[in-house]
Amino acid sequence: MSNAVKCDACGQARQASMPTAKTIDGGWYLPYEHFGFYAGFTDNLEALMADDEPRSWSICHDCVVKFLDTFPLLAKSIESGGHHSPYEAKPCCNYAWSSTLEGETVFASGGEWIVAPKQ
Repeated sequence: MSNAVKCDACGQARQASMPTAKTIDGGWYLPYEHFGFYAGFTDNLEALMADDEPRSWSICHDCVVKFLDTFPLLAKSIESGGHHSPYEAKPCCNYAWSSTLEGETVFASGGEWIVAPKQ
């Protein structure tokens, strides 16, 4: 894999989202300094003012799915439509969405594609 980024959760090398990106295609990039709070307080001024790159996690698609399955409240806020997926016979996960050649939007649910109602 010529343009790979290591997943910080599982350690596997995954395809980067773009040639110079440090993000994983279909994964999440989470800056550590801006992720949550410790005891309700965090001082991000140093991180925001620094010229160096902030600490972060790059998490592959499979690890994101495990994360969302582990934390159902977060998964519920994302629901279907968490990320675009190529339209194939089966969706990659229950958080995918895609569009058909007919211009319809489809969302994943229970391992199948469900056509979104027309608005």
